Amino acid sequence: MFHSTITLPDGGGSVLSDVFTAAKECLDATEGMNFENKVVLSIATRIAAEKFMAERIKDEKLLAGITSAQTPKLLREYKKQFETEIANIAIIERVMLMTPENIHLNSFMYEPIIDMSDDHLRRLYQEVETLSYGG
Repeated sequence: MFHSTITLPDGGGSVLSDVFTAAKECLDATEGMNFENKVVLSIATRIAAEKFMAERIKDEKLLAGITSAQTPKLLREYKKQFETEIANIAIIERVMLMTPENIHLNSFMYEPIIDMSDDHLRRLYQEVETLSYGG
């Protein structure tokens, strides 16, 4: 799921690493209404949560079979395998609640992002970065 490396046309790294770099820049940006930062943080937060769950699940066949709605499917499997990791599950459930699964131009899913404060997304991204492998 996260093993393929898509390089940017300029040859300067992977798309995923650039998304996470941009998210870190958003964390350092001044607070205030910045829609672009909110979109970047939403995307990076969801990807980081999915990546964490996929790394923990470690079932290549199951992961390869997920072709749509991957976050809820990953969370369902994560809950099965790691039901005692209550803190991690709570954070991932907040990710699902606060970040849209599909972000594209003219998306009605922008509305929740606009309504949310920068601080909420920043804190959520930082919490996802600190998900623990023990619970």
